[in-house]
Amino acid sequence: MGRWVRVAEARDIPPGTGRAVEADGQWVAIFNVDGSWFAVDDTCPHQGASLGEGTLHEGRVICPWHSWMFDVRTGACPRIPGVCVATFAVRLVGGAVEVELPDPAEGGAADAREAAS
Repeated sequence: MGRWVRVAEARDIPPGTGRAVEADGQWVAIFNVDGSWFAVDDTCPHQGASLGEGTLHEGRVICPWHSWMFDVRTGACPRIPGVCVATFAVRLVGGAVEVELPDPAEGGAADAREAAS
């Protein structure tokens, strides 16, 4: 069982947009797809760009550096089988957006920005 972390106010992420947020030391990209909420690891596995700074198009985020695409629902890269980013559960509590992160004892996605430096 993970822990829920408040990361943003829903009003600050309009439909059709996303943003990078820090959640307990981990960077996560949050997306509002026509009122449905999704979260993926913020770091593109290609060269480390922020996916939260990418463009959201038809449920896919396009990396701002080299246009790699990832489905925000599944984390899969549709053009390269086997390449994906971690996904996280999202919920709204009042007007706040929360993501579920794995408990540290359970492991989980490491902060790739920190690991790359």
